[in-house]
Amino acid sequence: MAAETTQFVHVWLLPTLEAIAFTVACVAAAALIERLRPVQSGAGARLFNLAYAAVTAPLQLGARIAGVGAASIAARPMGGGLLHLPEHGAWVAVSALAYVAAMDFGEYLFHRAQHRSPMLWRMHSLHHSDDALNGSTTVRHFWLEPLLKSCTIYLAVALVIHVTPTLAAAFALAGLYNFVPHLNLRLGLGRWSWIVNSPQYHRLHHSALREHYDRNFASLLPIFDLLLGTYRAPGQGEYPPTGLGPDVAAPTLAWALLPLAGLPVRRSAWASGMTPAAEATA
Repeated sequence: MAAETTQFVHVWLLPTLEAIAFTVACVAAAALIERLRPVQSGAGARLFNLAYAAVTAPLQLGARIAGVGAASIAARPMGGGLLHLPEHGAWVAVSALAYVAAMDFGEYLFHRAQHRSPMLWRMHSLHHSDDALNGSTTVRHFWLEPLLKSCTIYLAVALVIHVTPTLAAAFALAGLYNFVPHLNLRLGLGRWSWIVNSPQYHRLHHSALREHYDRNFASLLPIFDLLLGTYRAPGQGEYPPTGLGPDVAAPTLAWALLPLAGLPVRRSAWASGMTPAAEATA
């Protein structure tokens, strides 16, 4: 019994508590930064988002463990990946950037699928239902997403690139940047918006206005939007309202845990198979 208790503490309890504490710290830091030049006033759904992150922390941890295990088993017959990127000297930085870019491209494709598939959109709409975009929106993702990504895009990259602890750490570190594009902050890069995601650039993706539907999918590198036709440069001072619109009810914690069974949500232009212009006139 003591052994089982120790295993539970080290495998589940401590990592869960660490994840919750880290999330709270990141959201608190984001809230302080957002006070500099906020787009919207008020805390929005920050408490709801933190509560959701806390409740789903063990579920997300389990999904990640299962997903990483499945990806590792599937990649093993391939030698753990076809390409072994160099990690000596300055090549470490080059290899890390290459791996992060490959994973970010996978994130882009998965994000496009989330807006095209009605089932995936119902899950992803939880993230888009925040009508007061802020740093805490970063953790407002359906808890099963890590498993879905691990079994699809992460596995695909692992079959091509041999994933080492160094590369995995580089991607995890780059993932912290996701808090930045979700900030409730008047910050954009102007004509350089195609270089890296920013609060203004990503706000257009979360926009409640039809002309912004299904644009700016990139998680980190907008160059993928630019190359694949989903890029929209923000206009000067353009900070549209966010969310799914006034006709969609605010999510409850119960619905957030099981979105497939609940609320009707706005289907995006890709999910409905229509262009934004066609949907606007439908």
